[in-house]
Amino acid sequence: MSENSTPDWSSEFEHYKKLSREVVTNEDIINFFNQHQKAFYLDSFSSSWANMMEAYELKESLSSDQLNKLEEMQWQEMPESLKLFAYDFCIKNGFCFTATSS
Repeated sequence: MSENSTPDWSSEFEHYKKLSREVVTNEDIINFFNQHQKAFYLDSFSSSWANMMEAYELKESLSSDQLNKLEEMQWQEMPESLKLFAYDFCIKNGFCFTATSS
């Protein structure tokens, strides 16, 4: 396999970072969430999606049944409150999207 066939995750981060700069309103956030599922899973090293779900579970005082139902939902059908929370947690404040090389 040539090196060119492996996806360059740093350029993917740049792509989503650039897209996220266009996000201003809650409607923008929901559209970003609906259209860019992959952006929420790029940060596989810190398990940001799993951490976000735990934080959301605490914030919303969800039971484990409620949390399981959420995780089984189709991406686009997830509640708006989760989409807004996930964007804030994973994209706006996500490690890989805010990290700068020192």
